[in-house]
Amino acid sequence: MADSSDSVLSAWLDAVAADERLGPELRHRAFFPGVEASFGELPAPLPEGIRAALAASGVARLFAHQTAGLAAVERGENVLVTTPTASGKSLVFHLPPLVEAARQRDGKGAGKALFLFPLKALGQDQKNKFNELARAAGFSKAEASAVVFDGDTPKSERARIKRRPPRVLVTNPDMLHLGILGQAGSWRALLGDLKWIVIDELHVYRGIFGSHFHHVLRRLLRLAAAEGAQPRIIASSATAENAREFAEELVGAPFTVIAESGAPRPGRHVALFGPQASPYTTALRLLVRLLEAGQKTIVFTKARRITELLYSWLRRQDPQLARRVASYRSGFLPEERRNIERRLFSGELDGVISTSALEMGIDVGGLDAAILVGYPGSVMATWQRSGRAGRSGRESLTGIVALP
Repeated sequence: MADSSDSVLSAWLDAVAADERLGPELRHRAFFPGVEASFGELPAPLPEGIRAALAASGVARLFAHQTAGLAAVERGENVLVTTPTASGKSLVFHLPPLVEAARQRDGKGAGKALFLFPLKALGQDQKNKFNELARAAGFSKAEASAVVFDGDTPKSERARIKRRPPRVLVTNPDMLHLGILGQAGSWRALLGDLKWIVIDELHVYRGIFGSHFHHVLRRLLRLAAAEGAQPRIIASSATAENAREFAEELVGAPFTVIAESGAPRPGRHVALFGPQASPYTTALRLLVRLLEAGQKTIVFTKARRITELLYSWLRRQDPQLARRVASYRSGFLPEERRNIERRLFSGELDGVISTSALEMGIDVGGLDAAILVGYPGSVMATWQRSGRAGRSGRESLTGIVALP
């Protein structure tokens, strides 16, 4: 596909193609035009407070895949949403607990939700978004709030959470296995009132890890049933082949799959680079040129060591520019990770060099470009990382730098 855009990024790629160093390494470029949004209607309107909160956040109408997913949840079905990154999948699992909170005001609803995320940072991000929406909709913390229960939760808070579970409990598979199912007797207040189990980034649960999670999930469903609950699964995933079969085998139950996205998609440039020397030198040059052009950029590496290496090179080459960039990887202390995420989202940082720890759906603000150092191993993972950029409606760039 030819590059047909006349955007800033298109001009940037023209300059790269003319560069005596980077030009020969630019082996292919393409432009994928954006698509318009399509909207849907719910069988029953949302409560007024929730509608007003959505409108205040910029969501005047729900996309077609969101209404299809919410309607299936309301019918009591297990739902899997496989629309692309940044298409608003999270509203399909944020809204049901809020609607339940509104029903409880009328003496009708009391159900709770368990949100499972494979990364702590992703859980923190979704917790904050849910709570912001709940407060904007007029709910008190007692009526509707999300609370994180993971390895970073202080022991003083754990007993309180068990006694009075929140509307939404946010955790990860390991903490579910050890901290909840391993102490199921102290979690009866949650298990007996569990209406939804949310599994975000479903495609992560493959191989040995997926086999382990399958048994953890089946144990959770058995313990909930013993307390009188029959929770439904709401899952989301990057677009993948055989999504229905994978979900049904993992969970052991049928799913309604929502695959057609109604979200608008901005145009995306894709550029493939074949380095003549070090791929890491090429990646660093691309990062510097993008930052100098005012394009907020994330660089994905395949190892912690490379993440730190690129960042140290940048600090030696341009200390002033390096102040606007952070390295991000697993192994950082929780407060270090939160600080980097906050600075990215606020716009204080213009770039980040990361391992796959930032691959999944954390909204890190309006990034313009994603540089992938090495093929991530699958088309799905490639688009997943690519989706970190272009989340604010602007055209974006995905650059893939080949490894030997």
